[in-house]
Amino acid sequence: MDKIQTIKERIFFFLEKRGIKKETFYKETGMSSSNFKGAGLKSDLGVDKLAKILNVYPELKENENLIWLITGNGLLSLNSDSKKGQQELNLHNEESTEKLGDLLANLFAQYNTQDKGILFIQSQISRIEKKYDEAILQQNKYLEEILSLTKAVVK
Repeated sequence: MDKIQTIKERIFFFLEKRGIKKETFYKETGMSSSNFKGAGLKSDLGVDKLAKILNVYPELKENENLIWLITGNGLLSLNSDSKKGQQELNLHNEESTEKLGDLLANLFAQYNTQDKGILFIQSQISRIEKKYDEAILQQNKYLEEILSLTKAVVK
């Protein structure tokens, strides 16, 4: 295999070996494709952009991969350690997803309980309002009766 000349070319080699599309790389790193085409492919990659790439693809930070990326010396290693780390990350994500699911189930149960409580309180308020309205009507009838009796006595 011919020696890959620039960091940008080595990045493309890495992407190819990992099965990552260039468009995905541009989106994940926030970089423009014009930096990786034509004369831009031969130009230097700024430290800030390199740091961004290393943050997005942490397996490139591994000692031998970092040396390969920067100098071109050595070999790109996509060994089982990276896969092991990815598997651990996936396991952690599964555990987090499971915990999140449990939390959502608990929240849903609390919501249902509170919702039923609110419905009960609303029904009690409606019942009390109905009794209140009936009491006001009855009171008005008594007041009208007292008023009519008072008028009859006054005459």
